[in-house]
Amino acid sequence: MKKVGRKRGFISVVCALMLVLSGCAATTTELSDKFDEETVKSESAKAVEYFNERDYQTIIDMGVQEMKDSITAEEFAKQSDPYLDKCGSFQEIEKTVTLGSEDKKTGAQYGGVVMVGKYEDGKIQFTIMFDEDMKLVQFTIK
Repeated sequence: MKKVGRKRGFISVVCALMLVLSGCAATTTELSDKFDEETVKSESAKAVEYFNERDYQTIIDMGVQEMKDSITAEEFAKQSDPYLDKCGSFQEIEKTVTLGSEDKKTGAQYGGVVMVGKYEDGKIQFTIMFDEDMKLVQFTIK
């Protein structure tokens, strides 16, 4: 029962962060020309690599200030370690889809990916988004 509460807490932190950043009016689109697709993919791959190394502080350090203020490496570990423990060792990224998002209120653009990672005993889906300065605004797993 306690684990479910922690998962909800982590998801709530990420959702709250996205709501703050998007002004509740973001729409998903194709990747904006304000982003270089290869840079978005490579930075996302780095974040997944840090995740697989359990280097959660580096993921947080890639983020915007709101992310840094909203979660600690210890909290990140509590939510992420069970996925890695269950799925085993990382093998490869099976699929990557780029996407964009625009805040209709402010016009701010976000670019990112949905990646599916194949692990020894399962799969983990990552949704990773960056702002125009390539600062991490979302890192979610399921």
